[in-house]
Amino acid sequence: MNTIKKFKALVVDDDSINRAINMKFLGRNGFEIIKIAKNGQEAVEYFHAGDKFDLVVMDMEMPIMDGIQATKEIRAMGVKSLIIGMSASSSQAKIQEFVSAGLDDFYAKPMNMAKLAAIMGHPTFNE
Repeated sequence: MNTIKKFKALVVDDDSINRAINMKFLGRNGFEIIKIAKNGQEAVEYFHAGDKFDLVVMDMEMPIMDGIQATKEIRAMGVKSLIIGMSASSSQAKIQEFVSAGLDDFYAKPMNMAKLAAIMGHPTFNE
């Protein structure tokens, strides 16, 4: 029997509409949404608890812990998951800080098919 691998995803965003959009696009295209987090601290706690994800879609601006700090902490744990940053922010300095924190790629919100296709084209999902 030929089975298609479902990639495990974590969606991190404080906005419920953005979480729903990301979950819809990912869920319809081969990803299993294992967990959602409403801030970076929740995301970091999942990794501390031993959860593993193939993909993390990380918002930049969130309460409690933003995506920049969460990405730094996740990378400091040695996590190799693909981390895609997303934000509505247009500040190039903040976006560069986010990328430098350890992102694999960054996209402006909202998620759409072109952005999802770019994510799906990453070697992680084509091995």
